[in-house]
Amino acid sequence: MAKKKKKNLTKRAIIISSVLLFLCLLASVVYVYGMDYYRKYYACPQLGVNYNKYPVFGIDVSVHQGKIDWQLVAESKISFAFMKATEGQNFVDKNFETNWKAAKKQNIIVGAYLFYKFNKDGKDQADNFIKVVKTLEDNDMPPVVDFELCYGNRFSKVSHNKIQNQLLKCLRQLEKHYNCKPIIYTNIDTYNKYIKGSFDDYPLWLCRLCSEPNIHSWSFWQYSHKGIVPGIKGNVDMNIFNGSYTQFVDYVYKSRGIEVKKAERKTEHKNNNVKPKQQSSKKKPAQSANNRRGTRSTKK
Repeated sequence: MAKKKKKNLTKRAIIISSVLLFLCLLASVVYVYGMDYYRKYYACPQLGVNYNKYPVFGIDVSVHQGKIDWQLVAESKISFAFMKATEGQNFVDKNFETNWKAAKKQNIIVGAYLFYKFNKDGKDQADNFIKVVKTLEDNDMPPVVDFELCYGNRFSKVSHNKIQNQLLKCLRQLEKHYNCKPIIYTNIDTYNKYIKGSFDDYPLWLCRLCSEPNIHSWSFWQYSHKGIVPGIKGNVDMNIFNGSYTQFVDYVYKSRGIEVKKAERKTEHKNNNVKPKQQSSKKKPAQSANNRRGTRSTKK
């Protein structure tokens, strides 16, 4: 009886030790991944953005930003806003419809995006997006595929070729429905591994937080995950269009295959040409709502 009890205790000790060892290994992987992510996207020096060169800036939002006061956002001179509509084959962002209507009401140019999952069928993910974003108006931006090697996608077992093939199915389904080329949002790592050389004919929205993109073909640049914009609680992603406001208007219409009227090209957008201030660790006097502007600090 004593031997059996001792044997059971030994067996239990082995199981507990194995579980603890597994948890330690898992914690190590998470720590290494987390530190790598932090060093790449948060631990870099503040980035000085040339707002004379890039005068058109905007934000991208999802349910994580909570309830947004779009009037205050518009007053802070935000020209455009991308907003999450769907993820994978079934998920729908519960704040999308509210954000979409409220932003358009404030004369902010809008675009919708789907977060792409590497282990799901590309066409099905496009169809999920189309169910939510049924049509686009002439002055809406093209649909966006948020294609990133991050979160669960980083641990996907799907082959490189299959991931690219499924992404192409998604892009083609969106292009067929909306009659325009979708924008691909991605970060530098994912761009170099999956996009570069294979999807160069699609508009590129690039996340690069520590320096200006050295890729000449980008259309939008996400330069911060820590912007401060009136009307939004907490941080928000900040983005820049690669060109002047006139070029931005041209891009929006031409990307949809619409000829831009001269009158529209000359019209000054009410949410344009204000330079966001930089975040600082030093405390500053409180600013009025009319004087505060979208700011950023130096992230995927």
